[in-house]
Amino acid sequence: MVNSRFAVIGNTNLDIMVADTRDLPAPGTERIVPSITMRVGGSAGNLAIRCAGLGQKTTLVSRVGNDASTTLLETELCDPNLQLVFIRDDLEPSAITVAVESVGQDRAFLSSMGAMKNMTTVDVPSDVLNARFVVLAGYFLLPGLRGQAVTALFERARTRGAETVLDTGWPPQGWTNDVCAEVVEALAGVDVFLPNEDELLGLTGEAEVRPAALQLAAQTNTIVAVKCGARGASLATPAGLWIEEVALPTAVVDSTGAGDGFNAAFLISIAGGSDLQQSLRQAVRYATQLVGSTETDRALIQLEPTIA
Repeated sequence: MVNSRFAVIGNTNLDIMVADTRDLPAPGTERIVPSITMRVGGSAGNLAIRCAGLGQKTTLVSRVGNDASTTLLETELCDPNLQLVFIRDDLEPSAITVAVESVGQDRAFLSSMGAMKNMTTVDVPSDVLNARFVVLAGYFLLPGLRGQAVTALFERARTRGAETVLDTGWPPQGWTNDVCAEVVEALAGVDVFLPNEDELLGLTGEAEVRPAALQLAAQTNTIVAVKCGARGASLATPAGLWIEEVALPTAVVDSTGAGDGFNAAFLISIAGGSDLQQSLRQAVRYATQLVGSTETDRALIQLEPTIA
């Protein structure tokens, strides 16, 4: 297996995108919507697509079903920079997410876990961990990689010289005390944590991003880069450095996957030698461009050559 600069481990599935739907039709009725489309989804899948599309050798490790949706995923994920390690599960189908979008409202998701619920550290080949960054994405959808399992995985990666990255997503059960304690404990083995604003505030119980990020970074010795939607992003380091980057106004065309694009641009910029402020700026600019572009046009967006 060829070593990649980025090893992305976690959830890859089909996304079924339902446009302009504020609520479900009444039982027994039908409603016509502007469009229903399918694309590659999952935090890990989206991150891997962006890394590979930006010219980075990337390996994607996911557990999938032995079914037709996996065939579609493999077709959509065909990229010379992307190496797929799909562990096929004969007992469970691939995961699928239905994303409901409506203008002026945040997206809502219905997800099945499928084969992802059986994924463990055994599914991750050791040579995959020979990377510049090892990322676990979709943490709460991967019960076999939570808690001590992710700690062990990241310890293996660190012994091979990799930096570790965690993107948890939102816990289906909410930010209970047990969930918060679990994540804080896991962050002890994480170099870069990539929450969005709501996830950070839910995890810390704080009301504002700055004290929440600075407190968490100091507590866990982890760089905390926070995605703040249309406002941009912020970053805190264990040493107390605070950086903010404001996003330029843009007309939203498609916000799905923009956070994963932010993650990709941020990590690629760091790997290319940019400092944290430059990397945060590049990530915000790239994510903003994604939000203002169609899925087809997104493949044409590149990072600035001097930073990438």
